[in-house]
Amino acid sequence: MSSDACILETCRGVKPGGCRFGLPLPGGFAGELEALAGTALPVALAELGRPLRHHERLRLSLCACPNGCVRPHVADVGLLAARDVAIDAAACAGCGACRDVCPDGAIALDDGVAALDDSRCLGCGQCLAVCPAGAIAAGPTRFRALIGGRLGRRPRLGQELGRRLDGQAALGLVARCLAAHGAQARPSRRFGDIIFPAGQPGLPAWIWP
Repeated sequence: MSSDACILETCRGVKPGGCRFGLPLPGGFAGELEALAGTALPVALAELGRPLRHHERLRLSLCACPNGCVRPHVADVGLLAARDVAIDAAACAGCGACRDVCPDGAIALDDGVAALDDSRCLGCGQCLAVCPAGAIAAGPTRFRALIGGRLGRRPRLGQELGRRLDGQAALGLVARCLAAHGAQARPSRRFGDIIFPAGQPGLPAWIWP
């Protein structure tokens, strides 16, 4: 979906049954994000009197799993669905099925009991489906957010926020990014230039609610 000011790209998993890796998104999330993406054209760009070039439009990317099929890592704002999981050590049978299926090496067997390394887990939820003992529980789907990615002559990966966001917090982040784009967009300025002026590291304070 695209508007004059924004390009919204979504993976197949955003639609129910569209991808076997897709996580269930919070109710109404995709529709609310699409409504936000229909934001008005920034005044400075509207005054150009011509269609906007690709890099002048804010690019949003929504992925229903960590696989990143629509390249959220190089989008202006990228959202990747993730589920927090927890292992009940008392219920674990020590079969190793979760360890074997984890694509990120986030699960190991410690004295015959599965143990999760949160720093490696990307929240794909594949371990949930293979545990025969039902020892793995998952919380609601939340989102990893990446800000300020870009391709072009000076490519860079988006900077990931240090915490996962629930649906409303993710929509709030997108709304703030759209507002910043609307206020500061110029023909020669990419969104990454707004987020990281002069290439300086660190996210601006307005990113946070």
